[in-house]
Amino acid sequence: MRFPQPVKIANLLVYFFLLSANVYSVYGPESGSPYVDAKKTYITPAPFVFFVWGVIHFLLAGFVIYQFFSQATETVVDGISWHFVFISIWNTIWLALTQKDHPILAWIAILLTASQVSYVYYNIRYKYPAINLMDNAFIHAPFSLYHAWIFVIAVISTFVAFTPEVSDDGPSVLVTIAVIIGLLVLQSTAVSYVELGKGDVAGALVIAWALYGIFMEQDSPAISWTAFALSILTLLYSVKPFVAKHVFGRSGEERAPLLG
Repeated sequence: MRFPQPVKIANLLVYFFLLSANVYSVYGPESGSPYVDAKKTYITPAPFVFFVWGVIHFLLAGFVIYQFFSQATETVVDGISWHFVFISIWNTIWLALTQKDHPILAWIAILLTASQVSYVYYNIRYKYPAINLMDNAFIHAPFSLYHAWIFVIAVISTFVAFTPEVSDDGPSVLVTIAVIIGLLVLQSTAVSYVELGKGDVAGALVIAWALYGIFMEQDSPAISWTAFALSILTLLYSVKPFVAKHVFGRSGEERAPLLG
């Protein structure tokens, strides 16, 4: 293990840095929240969707405290290492660029953030599996939510950077098709969380929540009802691991010898 205490102290400092940046972006003296007042596109969700940030920050608060316990040291120092520092820095840069209305630069920043979050997500999920409830609650859960949420933000930022703002004329056919493709990408990502992410329900639920928010915010019937249908499908797919385990689990175990 390399430099365990510096890594942990740096994680603590950048957590408060990111939290302060988020609070300032919403309640600071400069007008224009990057969440509520940013450029509206045809894939922008309702403002209530962004409360996911509050849940993520709460769990990350648990993470920066739990990391100082001995049982978390290996995962934090070797599995996450300095990547949370880079995640927080790039995420804060995205906030600033979005608030200053630099959509292309903000898009690049969120892609860099997503690459760092993805590395941490897959590293801890497959190399450092949770061994107790605290690992699940304060290491795996926050980064599952963070990974899904950053993916949602990356999709939104892509449309902010490269598609027109919402207008009274409604979306063109090309924009409508692009948005529906974006919605399908979100939904397929949620499915991959359940199928490939060892039953990562938390990530899938974040995307279901975002799809529902898009349904609530958008006026175009093709976009809003597609988002609604995909949000319901994603929600149903998210509960699949629970149904398989608690409803069909026993039957599956009984049939296993017959199928083997």
